[in-house]
Amino acid sequence: MVVGSASLAVLAAMTRGAGEARAAGDDVLELTPENFEREVVKTPGAVFVEFYAPWCPYCKRLEPIWSELPSKLEAAGSKTRVARMNVDTYTDYASAYAVTGFPTLMLFENGRPVGAKTGLIDMTTAMRYAGVKDESVLSQFAPEKKLDKILSGPQIDYVQAELGEVRKELAGLEPESRARALEALQQVEAIVGVRSL
Repeated sequence: MVVGSASLAVLAAMTRGAGEARAAGDDVLELTPENFEREVVKTPGAVFVEFYAPWCPYCKRLEPIWSELPSKLEAAGSKTRVARMNVDTYTDYASAYAVTGFPTLMLFENGRPVGAKTGLIDMTTAMRYAGVKDESVLSQFAPEKKLDKILSGPQIDYVQAELGEVRKELAGLEPESRARALEALQQVEAIVGVRSL
């Protein structure tokens, strides 16, 4: 097959673009539909995933931090793995994990999403979101930053079924105890209803 110089230039640009998508560092795992389940859903422990789009200026600004994050986590003794997925290409994953903005950072623990944040963060915040405690004196005066807790649809269904069972069990309590328990149950139900995918 004969390839013209224009075709070579296009091929080189495409290859360079693919390389840039992986330029997040050797330790940042590039996720695809072929490895997502194996590397995130079926792997025990924590995986911190950046859902990104290559055209997103905020994702580009986050890239140096995301590239350095694995080595920083390792130095801090954290076993949290760092990954990223181009959801501009793999749009089904954007829908499945309710990605509505870029970058969306999501922490998975034992295959389940436990928190998410959309937007830029600095290295200190990334470390904190990944579970590393900042022991510096100044950090003790800063408000604690956490990822928002989220539950998937099946998790919500499970929790609601369990709460229904708890509600049935409350019928056997004395009136005063039942009133306190129902109040606590309603607070939990309100939280579950708000924080769903």
